[in-house]
Amino acid sequence: MKKTAIIAGALFFLFTATVNAQSDSLPVQPVKTTTDQWNNHNPEKYKLLPMPEAITLEKKFPVIGKYNITDKAGVVSNASITLDETNKGIVLVEGLPQGTIKAYLRKAPGTYKIPVQKTADEKDVAEGVLIFDKENNTLDICIGCTYNIEDPASAFATTEPVAEEPIKTVKTKKGIAKAKVIPVKTWKYSGTKVVETTASVAPMQ
Repeated sequence: MKKTAIIAGALFFLFTATVNAQSDSLPVQPVKTTTDQWNNHNPEKYKLLPMPEAITLEKKFPVIGKYNITDKAGVVSNASITLDETNKGIVLVEGLPQGTIKAYLRKAPGTYKIPVQKTADEKDVAEGVLIFDKENNTLDICIGCTYNIEDPASAFATTEPVAEEPIKTVKTKKGIAKAKVIPVKTWKYSGTKVVETTASVAPMQ
């Protein structure tokens, strides 16, 4: 029994030594360190931005609104500009002595051409220009000014009538009479847009 135990112990010792020898002969592998790619992000980079404000009609067409306008004589009156119900490229100008007139968008966001037209109360309106300056919140209207495609604002740089209205040609025995032209009276208005603010309601205590 003793002899068997001694032999078993010797074999165990020999096996342990062999395993240790093999372990010592193997190259030591470097310990690999890994980083979690999900923990090294920059919170500021992925910070949520505030939601953009809703795009209203007034932002798309800043000319619409109410105005305090002044004519060449210094008379102040109230005017309003609204979109045409059937065509958003047309605005209706109300509050002028000529009555309600139409203006057609030519250059966004606020350059309009006033075409020759007749108002609902049978008033003749000559060609003109309407320009709203969004940056300065100002409105300029000239009725009786020719719309210059290259420089619409040039209508406000002169004080002389620039539009002319031709008289219809008349056939005579001698031939067709030459058309005569007469200057059209110029009406100019300028003003500022009325900024409407909503009153804040204080919370109840």
